[in-house]
Amino acid sequence: MECYFYTKVMDKREDGHHNAVLSFSIPDAGILFRTRFSGSPEECEYASLLTLLEFVELNPQVFRDRTIEIYGDSFAVVNQINEKMYCARDLQPFRNMALLFRNKFTYSLNWIPERENPAQNNLNAD
Repeated sequence: MECYFYTKVMDKREDGHHNAVLSFSIPDAGILFRTRFSGSPEECEYASLLTLLEFVELNPQVFRDRTIEIYGDSFAVVNQINEKMYCARDLQPFRNMALLFRNKFTYSLNWIPERENPAQNNLNAD
């Protein structure tokens, strides 16, 4: 089952963090989820993926006997989790959480261009 994650980073706050909208989409199940998050742009991207992974874990009936293929347009997140790119120390806890989910269920993680990511639909209309 194809799943997609996306982050729309908004304004920068006085404390240096950014406000963002996190989104994930599971088109075959008719699911589109969005929430707000605050952190660095990279933390927001990881949070989007981790939110999707937690949803998968909490809803095994949706994914039973299905191959889970996750796609995102964050080149850094995809390659850091796939251990093809250096991960800064401050992001390692996020990467490690994503890797721990692989102990719970199998998933592949691949990069796609933003324009092909259904999780961003209607977020970039401005």
